Amino acid sequence: MRLIKLHIGLFRYIKIELKKKRTPKQFVKFVKELIVAYIKELIKLYKDLFLILDADYQKQNQAYKKSQQIKVDLQRCLKMLQYVDEKMKQSKIPGYKRRQFWRDFYRDGQLRKDVFDDLLKEIDGLK
Repeated sequence: MRLIKLHIGLFRYIKIELKKKRTPKQFVKFVKELIVAYIKELIKLYKDLFLILDADYQKQNQAYKKSQQIKVDLQRCLKMLQYVDEKMKQSKIPGYKRRQFWRDFYRDGQLRKDVFDDLLKEIDGLK
């Protein structure tokens, strides 16, 4: 599909550019630059095709995507926890109670579940 789009774009570009008046020397230079750019794009497309067919590359690519997804999920979790802490600060909860909350949060699975459920309800309320 990308190969077809490449050719369609190439023909549109040539159609537009050929209408411009050029000297023979400029025309030769234009065609030369066009051919070089076209060959570079074709090489990229074929390289991508060979990578798609390579099983090792697919395994590496899947592992990379998985690690990137984990990184994104961790960043979202961190933002949620920072949001909870900011909400406690806005509620004027003293520091020692916030520290105690985070200790309990770390140790108690049910507390974590309750906090995340409350956050999800609040997020659904914003929509």
